[in-house]
Amino acid sequence: MNRTNRLAAIVMALQHGHETAHSLGEKFEVSRRTILRDIQSLSEMNVPIIAISGPGGGFRLMEGYVLPPLQLDPVEAATLIFALEGLSRYADTPFHEKRWTLMNKVKAIIPDDIMSRIDPMLKQLHHHIPDRNYILPHLDALLACIPEHEWLSVLYRSVSRQRWLYICPTRVYASSGFWYCEAYSIEHGEQRLFRVDRIIEVKAIEPQEAQVLNEQADQQQSKPIPPEQPPTLVKAQLSYRGMIEAEQDEHIGEKMIEIAPDLWELSFLCPPGEWDWAVRFFYRLGREAEVIEPLQLRSEIRQHAEEVSRRYLASTKS
Repeated sequence: MNRTNRLAAIVMALQHGHETAHSLGEKFEVSRRTILRDIQSLSEMNVPIIAISGPGGGFRLMEGYVLPPLQLDPVEAATLIFALEGLSRYADTPFHEKRWTLMNKVKAIIPDDIMSRIDPMLKQLHHHIPDRNYILPHLDALLACIPEHEWLSVLYRSVSRQRWLYICPTRVYASSGFWYCEAYSIEHGEQRLFRVDRIIEVKAIEPQEAQVLNEQADQQQSKPIPPEQPPTLVKAQLSYRGMIEAEQDEHIGEKMIEIAPDLWELSFLCPPGEWDWAVRFFYRLGREAEVIEPLQLRSEIRQHAEEVSRRYLASTKS
C-alpha cells in the first residue's frame, strides 16, 4: 500500500472509532513511527484528528467529520466483484437483493476500457461452491439476534427428528454451499451448530422469558465440567486423492506433509468427541488412505467395512 492510500485508509479507520498508533501500525503493517508521521501529515492537510493522551489514549476524528466517498481502483473493484459473485453462488443469502444492486454500482464506476481488461481475468476465477436447493426465510432473524445476544424459539429439523429449541445465536457462516448458525442451546446445555435451512419456524422471545433463559444458561455453564479423556494421536498415510479430500477439512487440512512422491502423512490429535467422525472419515476415503495408528481406529474402520460388506453380500444372495 502506497502512502497516499494509507493516509486515506487511516482516516477511514478513524471514522469507525478510536485507534492507537500501535493498532494502526498492525493494520497497515508499518511501524508506530510511520503512523505518527502519517497522523502529522493528515493534521497539516486540515483533517481534524484529535489526539487523546494517557492510558487508553490514541486518536479519533472530530465529531461530525466524514470522509467523502472514495472511488475504487480497478483491482479493488475486481476484488469486490469476485467476492460478490462467490456470494451469489449460494442458493440463498442475507442481503439477497442488495448484492445485485451493489454489483451493478461497482461495475458502473469502472471505465469500459478497464472493464474489458479485467473481465477475462474474472472469467477465469471461480468459487467452487456445490449447488444446493433451499431457501432461508429465517436467516435475517438469526442475524438480528446476534448483536444483542437475544434468544429465539426455533422449530428445528435434525436428521432424526424435529422439535422446538431455545437458542441464542452467536455466529452465522457459510461453508460447502450451506449456511450454519452457532448458538447456545438450552435443551443441549451447550454451544451447538445448526444448519440454517433446517430451521422450519422461528418465534421471538419476550424480554421476561429471555431473562429466565439467560439465568438458566448461566446455571448450566456454571456447572463443573467433568474432565475429558485425553485426545488420541492419529497417524495415517494418504494418496494424492486422499490428500485432496483431507485438506478440505478445516481442522486437519494443514496437518499433512509429503513424505514421498504422491504419498502424504497425516498426523493429528483426535478428541474423544470426534472419534466417530474419524472412523467415518477414513472409511469414506477407502483405498486412498491407511490409518497407521492407533490400532483401535484401524479395528473400527475394518468392522465398519465388514458390516457394509455383509449388507451387500446379503442383498446379492436374495
